[in-house]
Amino acid sequence: MNFEEMRRLDEYRLGQAGELENDLIDEFASGELDRRGFLQKATVLGLSMGVVGSALAAYDAPLAFAAQSRGQVGGRLRLAVLPPPAKDLEPYKLADTGGLVTDGIAGEFLNRSTKNLTVVPELALSWTPNATATVWTYKLRPNVKFQSGQSFGAEDVVASYERLVSADSGALSAYKGVLSSGGIKAVDNLTVRFTLDAATASFPYLTCSSTYQAIILPKDYKVGTFDKTPQATGAFRLVSYTPGVGAKFDRNPTWWGGKALLDGVDITYYSDVAAQISALLGGQVDMLNEVQFANARALFNNSNVQIFAVRGAQNRTVGLRGNLNNPLKDRRVRQAIALTIDRPATVKTLFNRYADVGNDSPFAPVYPSTNKRVPQRTKNIPLAKKLLAQAGYPRGFKVPFIVQKNGEMPQLAQIMQRSAKAIGINLALQLQTDAQFFAGTQWSAPCTYGNTPWLNGPMTLTGWGGRSVPNVYLSSEIKSCSVWNEAQYKNKALDKIIDRYLGAIALSDQRRYAGSIQRTLLKDTPFIFPYFFNSLAAGSKRVRGYNHDASALVYLSRTSLA
Repeated sequence: MNFEEMRRLDEYRLGQAGELENDLIDEFASGELDRRGFLQKATVLGLSMGVVGSALAAYDAPLAFAAQSRGQVGGRLRLAVLPPPAKDLEPYKLADTGGLVTDGIAGEFLNRSTKNLTVVPELALSWTPNATATVWTYKLRPNVKFQSGQSFGAEDVVASYERLVSADSGALSAYKGVLSSGGIKAVDNLTVRFTLDAATASFPYLTCSSTYQAIILPKDYKVGTFDKTPQATGAFRLVSYTPGVGAKFDRNPTWWGGKALLDGVDITYYSDVAAQISALLGGQVDMLNEVQFANARALFNNSNVQIFAVRGAQNRTVGLRGNLNNPLKDRRVRQAIALTIDRPATVKTLFNRYADVGNDSPFAPVYPSTNKRVPQRTKNIPLAKKLLAQAGYPRGFKVPFIVQKNGEMPQLAQIMQRSAKAIGINLALQLQTDAQFFAGTQWSAPCTYGNTPWLNGPMTLTGWGGRSVPNVYLSSEIKSCSVWNEAQYKNKALDKIIDRYLGAIALSDQRRYAGSIQRTLLKDTPFIFPYFFNSLAAGSKRVRGYNHDASALVYLSRTSLA
């Protein structure tokens, strides 16, 4: 124990720290919170690096920063993006990987998530909650200009967030039930206050880059102009965009962070993973935005390729509708399907070592709040057959299985199809492109899910991007009548527990509520989470200083070419 750092820490706790900060330090000192969990929560509460360093030093946990390899200034990075944007590039409506990658190269957020599940400043320098985590005050970065030449300030944040909480926003997945119109106020030109609908201890994670729609734009921004006029704040300006073909970015000469090392970025869109891989191996591109081990094995043992891997909560979710007049209405049937899957074998086949086994809730092993005492669901064919017989389907049945045709999801669907056949269930696969899967209208009012295949199939398989905390999964996928609830699952009692989890400040309380949520979802099985996989990207050995992001964004402000 470092007594000098302990003295400094005590001075901070007596003179400046509030109840939340003191609770956090107590959890770390007692050993209830490990180093990673402490760093994560410290960044949420906006503790300074000096305070974080003192706490780590006081309890014998040195703070280390990894040096990055840096290449030369200049050159254009050629990025292969799969799939192409499914719709337009309007930031607040983003819902697909191609769109969020494209927008994220030019756009910036109030703060940014890291591969260590922490949040760091970007357009906001600090964020501070009140004692109940119902009001958060953000201090903004001065001397920032939009790419249009306008000065950045609090009114721009207010206007951006009013759009983000509007009825047609894709960011309702993060903000519904948390933040509403009128809850965002400018205190002065560099201070914004968020008054929340409900206590949310992890609110800074909802304003960071993992809420990929939350790009800050000028207060007079006109919807539909993002792909026509450079007007974000990032290191690169979007100067041309051709749907389905590509996009071009040039260095932003007025970026607040200085001069980006690259002259620019050139995106080429791909619809076929084999063509994307061939482009990298053939030297036509420098980097792939995202790869999966299952369909890109040629890259993993190639000495000319580097793999960028980040452990996280990226997942594939099977939604099992229980509100239709078919066998899935019985939870014993849903449990039976889940019990046919050999999860470790599936992970080994599709990801080798680049994934964690899932337990049919959004609580990934990487999250500090995940309750590890909840038993892991395993393959059990005799029990599955017994449950199916008890439900009145001893010979099984046939059900459509609508699958997003992206990444390794077709292979997972085939594994599940073979597994379910062991108990007589015929999963009739319907593979759909992103454009088909997300087509049509989506959530427009509580418990109204339009006609999109994604939210209306009896059984669906959807890809979900990684998040630094499970809040978005809980509030947008699991809660009753939430906007992206593939199973159209309703459980009012569980909703209350989720609200308690979201408002819980102490890690011990979060784990207690998480355990209740995990056990309830295992019992009801409205969703199957077979695994959580690492976010992977690939590049040539020329790429230097690239830090891959667990939420699928491609952040190139500090990247260079050898």
